[in-house]
Amino acid sequence: MAASWLVIVAILLGIQYCKTFALNNGVALTPPMGWLAWERFACDTSCTSDPQNCISEQLFLDMGKKLVDLGFKDLGYEYVNIDDCWMSKERDSSNRLQADPDRFPNGIKSLADQLHSMDLKLGIYADYGSHTCAGYPGSIDHMELDAQTFAEWGVDMLKLDGCNSRVADMKTAYPQMSQYLNKTGRPIVFSCSWPDYERASGINPDYKMVAENCNLWRNYNDISDSWDSVLGIINYYSSHQNDFQPYAGPGHWNDPDMLIIGDFSLSKTQAKSQFAIWSIFAAVSYQSNSLATIFYCHHII
Repeated sequence: MAASWLVIVAILLGIQYCKTFALNNGVALTPPMGWLAWERFACDTSCTSDPQNCISEQLFLDMGKKLVDLGFKDLGYEYVNIDDCWMSKERDSSNRLQADPDRFPNGIKSLADQLHSMDLKLGIYADYGSHTCAGYPGSIDHMELDAQTFAEWGVDMLKLDGCNSRVADMKTAYPQMSQYLNKTGRPIVFSCSWPDYERASGINPDYKMVAENCNLWRNYNDISDSWDSVLGIINYYSSHQNDFQPYAGPGHWNDPDMLIIGDFSLSKTQAKSQFAIWSIFAAVSYQSNSLATIFYCHHII
């Protein structure tokens, strides 16, 4: 317990907001809050055998309704975010990305429209490389077209991953996508995985450059459903805060990954601890859980 408090104090002492390097698109002036599918539902595409848990139009509509019905929207949880595995395996005849027709029968624009009618926002996933991490079409040769497509669909946030690409090219590619998103004229929060790929490759990220081009950025490993995973992220932030914390502020935020409160592994005390420390980080706050089955003790956190 004493060690945990030392971590918290160290982080508090290192938080700075004196510099402004924001991507000037007028969004994410506070850390975005919402729900994201990946940690809880991953790439479950088996809608015939597992219809309640597969990556589908119905899952995102159901979670959106729960954000409203359980009062989360009124607390600021407004984004419903799709991660990998939403796409068809092939682009359409115009080289546009398209949703899997069986799992998203009405398409992404319809899903966005329905979420907007609940006063919620839709986040979507793409990958800079040749393919996404799960093997779906990447954006490397179609970034401007994909940005236009997302804007036409009414998407409110884009997470751009970096699987199946050259890490050395990311300093060019991510700013390019930032420009393409701004060119659409639609305010779209831009979430970048770029710094984490550089870190994993032994490159020190240029966080000033990252903050000039991204609203959000991942710094470290994906979270998994365990307290050890949560502690690993906390320890990384504690030991590297001076690298990236000076660049966090309105319009540009660190993303330590999802809140796993209400998933399977955390005790109530551990769940409260994750929530408290993510708040200290001034972090992006995405729940990744099943809001259809969340326990009251986790709901009230």
